[in-house]
Amino acid sequence: MQLEVHSGAAAFIDLADDWNRLIARSVHATPFQTLEFQRAWWAGLGEGELRVLALRAADHSLLGLAALYVDLAGVLRWVGGEEIADYLDVVTTTSNATDLRAAVLEWWAGPQAPAWQYAQLSNIPEQSPTIAQWQQLAAHYGWRAEVTRLDVCPIATLPTSFDDYVAQLASKQRHELRRKLRRAEAEGAQWRLLPNGADVSAATEELMHLMAASSPAKTEFLNPRMRSSFQGVFRAAFATGLLHLCFLDVAGHPVAVYAFFSMNHRIYLYNSGYDPAYASALSPGWVLLAHLIEHAIATGHTHFDFMQGAEDYKYKFGGRDEHVVRLTLQRS
Repeated sequence: MQLEVHSGAAAFIDLADDWNRLIARSVHATPFQTLEFQRAWWAGLGEGELRVLALRAADHSLLGLAALYVDLAGVLRWVGGEEIADYLDVVTTTSNATDLRAAVLEWWAGPQAPAWQYAQLSNIPEQSPTIAQWQQLAAHYGWRAEVTRLDVCPIATLPTSFDDYVAQLASKQRHELRRKLRRAEAEGAQWRLLPNGADVSAATEELMHLMAASSPAKTEFLNPRMRSSFQGVFRAAFATGLLHLCFLDVAGHPVAVYAFFSMNHRIYLYNSGYDPAYASALSPGWVLLAHLIEHAIATGHTHFDFMQGAEDYKYKFGGRDEHVVRLTLQRS
């Protein structure tokens, strides 16, 4: 096996042919580690010294990769950041995972790596073997390692029919959901998926408009740089069929929206917004979410990942907590 080092944005070009083929073979990869997401994130929000380390077999097939960078403050981080990537980790097949993780940390410990003193590796799934292995390797190098829980990620397991899904919800939730769906139907509310080939830039603008309308915190979050980054990520991911948007319309007017990823029989609920003028009368977020879950079941998805945050609705819709953590490494 051989470790390749790719520097700067050219890494995404150099590895373009192999990156997502590896993603398809990796049992733990998420949308945030795909070439499209990582490349678009770096173009919009990345600053510093980027290195993508790629482990190859003797036949030159890609066995694993790790995309990290040293930011302008000298902190080592995952490509993908912390704000808009809910899950981050190395990408590898199970059989080569131990070798990749060891090679990556050995390289970053060496003199050839960009200078760093502190690593902040956030949003690692708590069950990832990366955590324990890098803690052990950190001790070998004489570094301090610390693991901190960052957030919950509620996930619902989906049955094979929507009726069975509704039946597994709490009694009060079943009654409330059916009542809201009947009311939405009476009001003529229609849900729709953004079709392939549609104007995703315009749809993304509508998403950000409804995000900002639904929450002052989201208004603050959606600064010009973040808006531009979302446009880049959404264009790239929509073009490959990774990202989707769905809307709830009343009289042809969008009143709720979800952006979500579909990958490995799992829905990743990414961003949402709604028109607060319709909140009390129609509950558009709930109604659209129910339609999306029904669609997920009908299209063979087995899990619905609500991703980071402990909002109450996620548990009412069947979410059960998993966690993401931050691994910090302090060089001696």
